Amino acid sequence: MKILCLSDLHLRSNAVSDFLNTQKTTPFLREITATVAEVSPDVVVVTGDTVWARQVRKLSFVLRKFIPGDIPIVATLGNHEFWERTFEETLTELKEQTFNDKNIFYLDLIGAVELGGLNFVGGTLFFDGSMRIRESQRIDEWDGWQDWRIGEIVTRYLEFNAYYVDMILSKMKPGVSTVLCTHHLPHVLLNGHEPSHYSFYSGMKDLVHELPFDARFENYLICGHTHRRVIGEVIPGFMGVNVGSDYDHLESFVLEIG
Repeated sequence: MKILCLSDLHLRSNAVSDFLNTQKTTPFLREITATVAEVSPDVVVVTGDTVWARQVRKLSFVLRKFIPGDIPIVATLGNHEFWERTFEETLTELKEQTFNDKNIFYLDLIGAVELGGLNFVGGTLFFDGSMRIRESQRIDEWDGWQDWRIGEIVTRYLEFNAYYVDMILSKMKPGVSTVLCTHHLPHVLLNGHEPSHYSFYSGMKDLVHELPFDARFENYLICGHTHRRVIGEVIPGFMGVNVGSDYDHLESFVLEIG
């Protein structure tokens, strides 16, 4: 199976509107489309920060503008899709997709899907504070980060994280390879940044070893968020992919399994 990994496309709001309403494309959108065509994947995994929160209801339309309808899409949201909304409002808007495509699988809602003998599990994940650089570090301490735009983030971030961890745990299966797809990091070694105040927001220090992966099979980790590319077996026993895209700078990676 050939899996194209994408993340952190950060499509500009006006570009998305033009794309949907007038078919006008930007060089960046054309680059994404060309990448998908060139790879011709069996599955595309998109791990969040694709559109702004106010365009979450149009996410399926957007994805299908550059990924043909016969290719399954396994998708998560990212923190940017939650900005200016409460956690529950964003998930409700995701459920209210007006584009009924049974070949797009939103892990934030269903937790897992099995394709080609692989169990794709995951969701946005969020952060649990375990990567903070000191015990007393507060979530609202780092100037320059804007997750304060998410409703109740300061008091409820642990609940958001627990929603995903509990769902992922419930969807793990013995006897198959697992592909864990998250926006935020499931392990510190996928960070790509030096330890800093930012690390608090990156994800979890070591979710990977809390999950019941079947060690008899190859298992995979796909994430994004940090805009730093980390590829390879940086965590022993797992093939890791932090795609590493940045604003208007496309990075991708092709996982070939089997």
